[in-house]
Amino acid sequence: MSLKFRLKGLAETFVENLSCPCCGHDGGEQGDHGFLTDHTRVTYQGIVVVIECIMCAHVFVPDSQKHGIINSNRLREAVNKDSDNTGQPILIDKNAVSLEVERINAERSLSVH
Repeated sequence: MSLKFRLKGLAETFVENLSCPCCGHDGGEQGDHGFLTDHTRVTYQGIVVVIECIMCAHVFVPDSQKHGIINSNRLREAVNKDSDNTGQPILIDKNAVSLEVERINAERSLSVH
């Protein structure tokens, strides 16, 4: 089962196949069971889907994402406005989000030990 994320009139992202790179969980029959998307971020280059596996708590950015930007100017304005409202830093692209995900996993592994 594929996942679809959309910000109406701004951007959309499709994730074709889900599989946790840490434990191999694939979402079961429905394809998305056992995954959370709470860490998903909107960047200047579109919606970067971030998945958390409930089975092993690993957070990852699926490689099978297909990004589409509908209106880049309005998307950039929305990202800037959200950052101003929330105080969260702007993550420019998928690479920046991947670094943030690595930080999350590192912090979690340190707290486990």
